[in-house]
Amino acid sequence: MTTQASKAAGWRKMAMQAVFGAIAGAGGMVAVLALIEGQGGLDWAPSPIILLGVGFIYALMGLFVGLGTVAPNLVGQRLLNVADAEEIVEERSNMGASAICCLILGAALMLLAHSVAADTAALVSPAAAYWILLVVLGGFTFVSLWMWKSFDELWRQLTVEITATTGNLMMLVAIVWGGAAAAGLIAGPQPLDLVSLSFGLLLLACFVVTARRGMMAPR
Repeated sequence: MTTQASKAAGWRKMAMQAVFGAIAGAGGMVAVLALIEGQGGLDWAPSPIILLGVGFIYALMGLFVGLGTVAPNLVGQRLLNVADAEEIVEERSNMGASAICCLILGAALMLLAHSVAADTAALVSPAAAYWILLVVLGGFTFVSLWMWKSFDELWRQLTVEITATTGNLMMLVAIVWGGAAAAGLIAGPQPLDLVSLSFGLLLLACFVVTARRGMMAPR
């Protein structure tokens, strides 16, 4: 009975997390889209909007994990899929670094999307936004090397599997989409579509790999 009760509580917790995440994500995107529509004269094509959405997802994840790391008892054990607050405390350094990286990456992606859509009315030019994104990714490389030293065997294996899965998904999409576009069946990808695909498939690979290892089960 205790095991069944624990499983039921775990599923209820995951359902509440999903509902909260969906409400926060939908509300945030509605606010962003309302802001977009309110900026008259901007040419928000589908590609910048998609990239904006991908960046928003990363930023939202960083916000959730960051709040959970700062307040593990009040927020973390309720908002994140962890056993208890002690687990967050034990992984605080890695989780905190990951949260900051997601926030920065999300902001950089949204900045690139806005700069392309707004053009001369943007805060920075598309070229400047592109270089900012490259600097961010370069910084992440050093952070990843620093975090790698503290990873145990499981997390190192997860990192390798996620990287491989992302590469395989990218190759599959590139072959199918590129081949179909070359055959005149569909339109080819826009430059921003490739950026969105890269980071979107990375996120998908994270979920696929962790779910395959049973790490997405409610706790």
